[in-house]
Amino acid sequence: MKRISLILLVLGFIGAAVLTAAPEKKTEKQVVLPAAVAQAVKANFPGAEIKTAEVEKEAGINLYDIEFMAGRGEIEVAEDGTVMDIATIITMKDLPKAAAEAIYKAAAGAEIKQIEKSEVRTEIKKEGEKGTLVKLASPRYVYEAELVKGEVQVAPDGKVVEGPKWNKEEAEEEEMDEKAEAEEKEEAKSAAVDLKILPPSVFNAFKLAYPNAVIKGTSKETEKGVTYYEIESVDGKLNRDLLYTADGKAVEVEEAIVPGALPPAVLQALAKAYPSYEILKAEDLVKGGQKYFELQIQVKDKKIGVTIDPSGKIIE
Repeated sequence: MKRISLILLVLGFIGAAVLTAAPEKKTEKQVVLPAAVAQAVKANFPGAEIKTAEVEKEAGINLYDIEFMAGRGEIEVAEDGTVMDIATIITMKDLPKAAAEAIYKAAAGAEIKQIEKSEVRTEIKKEGEKGTLVKLASPRYVYEAELVKGEVQVAPDGKVVEGPKWNKEEAEEEEMDEKAEAEEKEEAKSAAVDLKILPPSVFNAFKLAYPNAVIKGTSKETEKGVTYYEIESVDGKLNRDLLYTADGKAVEVEEAIVPGALPPAVLQALAKAYPSYEILKAEDLVKGGQKYFELQIQVKDKKIGVTIDPSGKIIE
């Protein structure tokens, strides 16, 4: 969904049908969003708030590319309401195996910042300067990985649709240097961490569960007569904090996640409770056998901490 032309800032929620263009002069020009487009957006992303939109004419057809707040993805809709493409943010574990392997190979060691799943539903059949919308019998999927220096697109079978847009050799060399430097820093941090505070049962349980993780910090606390041991760690690009009892049982696991990985029910509940919100930080929390999400959001100028379960129930 990379068509770029007139950038439009959207006012309000999907129910609104007016977009504000960014004019060269100070006076603003109102551009009407077709009712069919607004209805298609609302049907596919109920409760979502529009962040920006772009409109472009291709083969005589106006196409609206709309991006949503809180990392909920994008949708491209033709002026008659036909959905062209829907893009959502996913994680590596959501990728087909062949696609994941192709992305890792194409990245050549570069950091993978974000992955977008594109569901193509309609294409334009061009005949001279005019085009006709052709709905696909079944959606065609493309996975786009945003790298630290470019992007790559692959099909579910691992075929590279569009290769990385930078010099591979230079990027690989730079990434290796950055990785080596980061590893040296982590080793230095680990060496300064007081591991003696951890009972052998706790340390062994951690290393068995996360053999490649680096311990960044440790602490000990007592609550209601029970002693707990906290481990702050980093596992590749993933930050993970754990709370253990003295016998090595993990009673709390907290992992950082991208906002786009949150369940739709969670995003819908946030949109209802906190209109115009933006997610600043998201963590996956498992505590007492229950799964929650701990979020830091911003509503206007105020930052708010929210704990919510996967069904969208706000705990606090």
